[in-house]
Amino acid sequence: MAWQYSFESHIWIFSVGRGIAAFVRTGLNYGIIVDMASSDEFSPADFIRNVLCKKLTTYKECRIAQAILSHPHRDHIQQCDYLAKDKPLHPYLLTCPNDLKAGEKIDWDRISDDRAGFAELLESYQSLFEKRTPGLQTIEYETNRQLASQLEYGIYYLDPPVCGILHPPADNEYGNATSIMMYLRHGNNTILFPGDMTPEGMEHVLDGDYGVEKRYTVFKPSFKREHPEWHENTSNQPSLAALLGTYGLSILVAPHHGLESCYSQDLYNAIKGGKPQLVVISEKRHTSETDGTIHKNYQSDSGASRLNVLVDGTQEKRISVSTANGHHILIVFNGTGVPKVYLEKDPMDLFRYIN
Repeated sequence: MAWQYSFESHIWIFSVGRGIAAFVRTGLNYGIIVDMASSDEFSPADFIRNVLCKKLTTYKECRIAQAILSHPHRDHIQQCDYLAKDKPLHPYLLTCPNDLKAGEKIDWDRISDDRAGFAELLESYQSLFEKRTPGLQTIEYETNRQLASQLEYGIYYLDPPVCGILHPPADNEYGNATSIMMYLRHGNNTILFPGDMTPEGMEHVLDGDYGVEKRYTVFKPSFKREHPEWHENTSNQPSLAALLGTYGLSILVAPHHGLESCYSQDLYNAIKGGKPQLVVISEKRHTSETDGTIHKNYQSDSGASRLNVLVDGTQEKRISVSTANGHHILIVFNGTGVPKVYLEKDPMDLFRYIN
């Protein structure tokens, strides 16, 4: 069976050094981009465009149903210009922190990077929404298709003015706290993409305090009738804490690439059972003192309950997996049992594991 007909959800996390570039192909064959970093060795945008886009369901005349750029730091938006100039990657929904709506305006003066080329990159990012209104939304689901195991996802966002209160003097932490977090559930299988959310911001979101924005879509025919505004306005959507406490967490994509600075004990406390099944760390090799340190909990028994994974075809029981050695990661959700996780250095080799 060709993979586009599979009822499984496929989650790709690409090896791009310290950065994150991920792609979710849902069990209903919609494509969602989550951040767009890249490296000299690999271009996720080219792989998505040339390989994955070709078999996606067209959602409202777009190949990509949604692109989520969690926050405007270099290692999350390096290939964002593809979303404008490249038709197969032009998303129906562009979801990113911006300055278009009162109360949600990001403070560009606090988004800084002294390295060469960042000013031009930020201009490209800002130009994406010049002629669009990329409000915080999830997919408006309008068909009668659904899976045997419920498929749903949500995004959680802390208004930038609140981030400024939480991090008054620290610009990098301010930018990290603006991260749009994405949660996906396919039956028993769940994943959280928290971007670079800070511990202070995570606590605020989990507590459901002021300034927390929520959007949510359930892929079933009755959803729009029962919750007509969940996809575009904050109301009584489930909180992130409620979801984690009810369903647990299969896969945690470690905040801020696993660095100590963004480890959140509050997040772990919210998860049913006290930890995820597996941690995914999007990192580079640590070659200097300025590279930072991975938090020890992500690689200890307190970090995850362990999953069997296949690394280059060899089965291992792991607490965490990483992109540091050039491995691309494929996670497969079928809604029952445990997720299947595969690591290969050639992303094309991952197709052998898709039914």
